[in-house]
Amino acid sequence: MKIAYYLNEFPAISESFILNQIVELIKKGHDISIFSMINPINEIQHEEIKAYNLLERTHYFKLENLLKMKDFKKWFFFFNFFLQNIYRSGISKRRIKQDIKKACFAAIMDKMDIDIIHAHFGTTGNHSIQIKQVLKKPLITSFYGFDAAIADPTTYFKLFNTAEKITVLSDDMKNDMLALGCPEEKIIIHHLGVDLDKFSYTQRNVNPHEKVIFLCVGRFVEKKGIAYAIKAFSRLLIEYKNVELKIIGDGGMKKEIEDLIFRLKLQKNVILLGSYTHTEIIDEMHRSHIFLLPSITAENGDKEGTPTVLMEAQATGMPILSTYHAGIPEVVINSKTGYLVEEKNIYSLYEKMKYLVEQPNIWNKFGKNGRKHVNENYNISNQVEKLEYIYKNVIK
Repeated sequence: MKIAYYLNEFPAISESFILNQIVELIKKGHDISIFSMINPINEIQHEEIKAYNLLERTHYFKLENLLKMKDFKKWFFFFNFFLQNIYRSGISKRRIKQDIKKACFAAIMDKMDIDIIHAHFGTTGNHSIQIKQVLKKPLITSFYGFDAAIADPTTYFKLFNTAEKITVLSDDMKNDMLALGCPEEKIIIHHLGVDLDKFSYTQRNVNPHEKVIFLCVGRFVEKKGIAYAIKAFSRLLIEYKNVELKIIGDGGMKKEIEDLIFRLKLQKNVILLGSYTHTEIIDEMHRSHIFLLPSITAENGDKEGTPTVLMEAQATGMPILSTYHAGIPEVVINSKTGYLVEEKNIYSLYEKMKYLVEQPNIWNKFGKNGRKHVNENYNISNQVEKLEYIYKNVIK
């Protein structure tokens, strides 16, 4: 199949779940072309970007290259989009630039004779509606969390009526989509997946004089709940000096997190590692004992989908400590692959941290269960086979 992956930004260091899909589809022989509305400049990229020459498959829009395009269909598409949008929302520079960008992408997709458009995130799905209409190709849109959580019933009205299928990550997200007015028959729960070959299983043990290392990986944004992890850890440190919290990530709340660590005098025991490559994250997982991600619903309603990092940590054999939030209870099975506590409950978080420190004998039981759970429900090969089935059903 010739599949157009339509994204807001590619590559994005925090969106390894989309990268996993692309790589697995390429392995299975599909022709993947990537269309990115934004060309990011990242210092760190996943290793697969180079290994599979994905930038050579990626199309970005540059205004100065518009006139160099020899395919005059772009102008037909542009005037089609432009006239529709004048009627709906008037004229603006931003609108015109978007219409030109979509027209150029549509011309490239038309020349490639793609079979299907797969838009990632609801906002990008909205952006792809007119391309789908002029090319008369099926459209699937995948939702991942914030796009479902902070919308209102008017946001995706046209998308729900236009797209052939809408994929979501969990029952929780399906309920969000139903509340937004998406027809139930269009919704498919499709799990993310991880490549288990990249994650060797490691038994977790700690010697009497070694530190118990908690690891947290996530962008420094409110919904990751990193501040709650630090506050709970500060309580734990009062009783246990042989513990350490390592945090991998970066983002807008970095200064706030640094100030919290300083205020609680945790500089020696809470280590901010910054941004890491995927390989470096996996290595750090193998050096750590317990994975911590106390996700919360942000003040603006933003929330998680099903964090891939929880699947990855379980694949390495780590016990998990997280929250009853969004689709997480489907990824982490409470009392079987780890523990879940209520959002923002610092005391409950501390109690479970303390219990895990005191009971290292249960780490490997949770670890084995977690590896099995990921293999059975979040294996990338199986999940992409299910995605292929979705594609085939909407194309015919």
